[in-house]
Amino acid sequence: MRAAVACLVAGFIVVTSRPASAQAISASVVSDAEGVERLHRDTIRTRRLLADSVFVAGLASIAAGGALIVPSGDDQAWRYAGVNTAIFGVVNTIVGLLALRGIASEEATWESDEGLATRRMPEGLARARIHAALDERRESVGHAVNLGLDGAYLGVAATSLVASQLGVDHPKRWVASGIAIGAQALFLVGIDFIGLARSQMYHRAFVESLMPTFSVTPATATAGAETRFGFAGTF
Repeated sequence: MRAAVACLVAGFIVVTSRPASAQAISASVVSDAEGVERLHRDTIRTRRLLADSVFVAGLASIAAGGALIVPSGDDQAWRYAGVNTAIFGVVNTIVGLLALRGIASEEATWESDEGLATRRMPEGLARARIHAALDERRESVGHAVNLGLDGAYLGVAATSLVASQLGVDHPKRWVASGIAIGAQALFLVGIDFIGLARSQMYHRAFVESLMPTFSVTPATATAGAETRFGFAGTF
């Protein structure tokens, strides 16, 4: 699945009477930038929480899988469950570490002095909003793809459980493997469902911040009336 978000940002300022106050314009941009930054920090916290969950669950699965491999009873059913659990644990640990690394890189770039300064300018703030919207869209696509894989894991687990009742050899091994795979798949479904819902919400918020805006600042003792118009489109 591919998704494209294109944002066209245009603006103009019409000044009547006397030049508008540059300080007032700057204060408005700073206020908007701070709102975008708060939202982005919320997205980072959510991503980190999900990645931490996957990483910790991966370590726990490795430990649990190792313990389950030891018993040899029940036609080695426990060992089969342990092997499947440990495999998922290794994969989840690696995925969690990679996700945390990517999150740290994004956060470092966003929170850098250069990034903060750039967002205090209208053009830089517009680019930051576009970047954040596209980034959240990628998150949504990633979680959606993962949900498809999670569904496939559940299918494998169900197939294994059904097969154990159809006269296959070593039915206990099939049951144990099905339960182990199913438990891991259900956990991942929960993680990716939450991640998809949150990333869609954040994406919508960033896109809405690029919607058309119109404001008029009345004339004051130090500045004339200022008309500001901004436009953004998505398709």
